[in-house]
Amino acid sequence: MASDFLTRLSQSAEKLTETDQKMVGALLDRREELVFLSGPQLAERIAVHGAAPTRLAQKLGYKGFPELRRILQEEMMNAQDAALRMRRSVHAAEEGNHLSDLIASEVTALQNLDALIAQPAIDEVADAIFAARKVYVFAQGHALSLAQFLSRRLERFGKTTTLLTGRGRDVAERLISMSSGDIVVALAFRKQPTTYAPMMRHVHDTGARSVLISDLSGLVMVPEPDHVLAAPRGRSGSEFQTPTVPFVIVSAILLTMAARHEEETIGALEKLSNLFEEFDKP
Repeated sequence: MASDFLTRLSQSAEKLTETDQKMVGALLDRREELVFLSGPQLAERIAVHGAAPTRLAQKLGYKGFPELRRILQEEMMNAQDAALRMRRSVHAAEEGNHLSDLIASEVTALQNLDALIAQPAIDEVADAIFAARKVYVFAQGHALSLAQFLSRRLERFGKTTTLLTGRGRDVAERLISMSSGDIVVALAFRKQPTTYAPMMRHVHDTGARSVLISDLSGLVMVPEPDHVLAAPRGRSGSEFQTPTVPFVIVSAILLTMAARHEEETIGALEKLSNLFEEFDKP
């Protein structure tokens, strides 16, 4: 079942102030710590105005902060129950068996992914990427490896790609050739990169399309892209979060492209296979 809080958050992202985003980020990253606090207690804990939690709740369509807090508590309990059931389904492990613990956490995150991102949303993104003249792939930090994987796979489908990585000036230089027929696929996790906002403003000004693949922080990144595919990565608040969930999202996009545009994508792969044979000749 999709999260009521996340659904409302994605629908109201443009209305959120910097203070709202600070509260949302805290509630997502430190849910176990903050979800049982009252509005004033939450405001004091994260250093915002005392009325800020109530204003955030009302922007999201709740009657007040107590209703928002109740929803978050219920969703957290349901998630914990699901994780507990999954851990019980994994063979009992000795204390310190991190592999079994990681497997349980990742499987739970992947099961939640199916409820948060529907196939029609994947279809729209796959079609938009396929239709683009050129695909720009934006990534910073830990997202770089996933960006390289996506870029290489798209090139095998016959798409022209450009990686938007490095410092702000490096990103700006590669955006010069962007046109309205292009698309940017941004990979950003945990917090909004400093180069994200100026890049997205340029994308909007150019008339190009945009996609953001992210964890829950992506729901409050601004400017808002045309498409957002966001889902939590493993445990909430954990410093160690794997790339499994975003990798599955990217792979689902690629598989959907191949299925919905089979003639063009498979044709490109066959052409590439022939080239490989030519280049492998002694």
